[in-house]
Amino acid sequence: MCGIAGLLLKMADTRIEIGMLARMRDTMVHRGPDDEGIYTDGPVGLAHRRLSIIGVSTGHQPMHGSNPHHWIVFNGEIYNYRELRHDLERCGHQFHTESDTEVIVNAYAEYGEQCVQRLNGMFAFAIWDGLTNSMFMARDRLGIKPLYYYDGPDGFVFASEIKAILASGQVVAKLDQDRIWEYFLYRGISGENTLFSGIRSLLPGHWMRISQDRTESHRFWPHRHPEFPVPCSLDHSVTKLEELLTDAVRIRLMSEVPLGTFCSGGVDSSLVTALAARHLGEGVNTFSVGFSEVAYDETHYARLVARQYGTQHHELVVENKEFAEHLGDLIWLNDEPLHFANSVQIYAISRLAKQFVTVVLTGEGADELFLGYPRYQIPQILNRLRYVRTLFKPLAGVIGRASGDHRIQKLEYFLDQDMDSAICTNSATNERENVDSLLAPGIPQIQRYREEVLNQYRDISDIGVRLSFQDQHTYLVSILHRQDKMSMGASIEARVPFLDYRIAEFANSMPSSCRTRRLRGKELVKRVARKYLPDEVVYRRKSGFGVPLGSWLKDDEGLGGLAKKVFNSDVADGVLNEKQLRRLWLEHRSGTKNHAELLWTTMNFLIWRAQFNVAC
Repeated sequence: MCGIAGLLLKMADTRIEIGMLARMRDTMVHRGPDDEGIYTDGPVGLAHRRLSIIGVSTGHQPMHGSNPHHWIVFNGEIYNYRELRHDLERCGHQFHTESDTEVIVNAYAEYGEQCVQRLNGMFAFAIWDGLTNSMFMARDRLGIKPLYYYDGPDGFVFASEIKAILASGQVVAKLDQDRIWEYFLYRGISGENTLFSGIRSLLPGHWMRISQDRTESHRFWPHRHPEFPVPCSLDHSVTKLEELLTDAVRIRLMSEVPLGTFCSGGVDSSLVTALAARHLGEGVNTFSVGFSEVAYDETHYARLVARQYGTQHHELVVENKEFAEHLGDLIWLNDEPLHFANSVQIYAISRLAKQFVTVVLTGEGADELFLGYPRYQIPQILNRLRYVRTLFKPLAGVIGRASGDHRIQKLEYFLDQDMDSAICTNSATNERENVDSLLAPGIPQIQRYREEVLNQYRDISDIGVRLSFQDQHTYLVSILHRQDKMSMGASIEARVPFLDYRIAEFANSMPSSCRTRRLRGKELVKRVARKYLPDEVVYRRKSGFGVPLGSWLKDDEGLGGLAKKVFNSDVADGVLNEKQLRRLWLEHRSGTKNHAELLWTTMNFLIWRAQFNVAC
């Protein structure tokens, strides 16, 4: 697990400045405090920061392969590297280290671009091919590891983090006006684009080849699976998922340094913890984070799992004041505004974990693959109510406002939408009308990538499957960025067994009726979990690892005090409607309405703009 960076200048007679590469590399010390390296060859340069986990004593990067014209920088872990190494040795390749990095660069020498098809792991890497004078870059199938780039008139720049690209001096921090509306609606940007104009993200499951006169990109792993020709057997599917997940956990326990699990008390991380503990025995380190606010605290369930499996359990509580103190630094780590408020909790628990381990296993990905979010039920309910919408909407409005249940309120909002819109905006955090009123006139309403994903799967009749694919391309990538940036901010490697590509392909081969039961989400995962966990953990109501933003924003200290300072600063930038922002703030503070999510979105945007000195 590391930080990588590099440049390819487009003038053949130019040479890389070592100081520029060093600046880029050293913005990411947190990603790799154990080692550093630089390689240059005329117009090309590679830089690396290393967190040593596999091949601790021999994995220095940049590294060349058995062909000295191939140089690699790599971020991630390849879990089947020993098997691949054996195959490559039979092909005549010689190895001088015990690292998975050397396996990748030799696999490229043997198989070319098709090498990525053979990798099981999380990865973002770049290989300078001196034989073709081109750079080959690839990102893992689901986007676990980030990889950003800027393709400018003078050169091509890439890095694990956007701030490293900015440190190159090849691009200035400028706001992409076409992404503002999408950010405020979803609290994140999907696809290749970022909030920084010109800086892009290599799409998951894609590779790129860059030369001084050409850049091309190709998709090597499709999410899509053919329609479901084989009837789905629940018992068979439970057995298959258990086998796949058990093996996915097993291979992710590969490490030369101490490891543990993030056990939130939810079914996904608890199941991963159970499988890891059964493999390693008692004494596994587990970590959870809680709140003083009882409604948001899940530590009771994490303790149940810890007691059952005899883990060394560690907890912390994040209070309002500490949350606010971390926020600015974490937006800097994240490169963009924080999509999720619980990013602060993940960073805090990562810092705690670093005192005991270097690697953790987490439960990310199960909800998106196996339809675990309650919001997935909304389009399916809408489909059933399509003939009585006009009768049901007033009732939903009354019940939603009386109960304060955000799910019923969201159902009322979606009753006016067609099915495609309900699927596309299912992961939206804020309502469109509120976003439109908050943003200044003239902000373009663009969400092109999300609509492209929607169109790609429009012919699938299964609504649940369409929702899953939509999130795998968009929302899930945001979650993985959060996990990577916050854990690496504390120099912790996070591994995600549910996102083993074999599990993703298995999930995507099934209709939603085999992943859920009577609108009860993630039933397949729960059937497996029942074998390892108490029903109190498996069948409790999903909490979503929430944060009490509403009450904290009303506090005069902590988050509320920080928000007051931010909102009273100069926000006249052509992006926000200042009058509307003041109204939302006053209504929330007085308790008239709950605008916590939109205020959080706005606050993050303003702090980010100031942190990175972003020109509008």
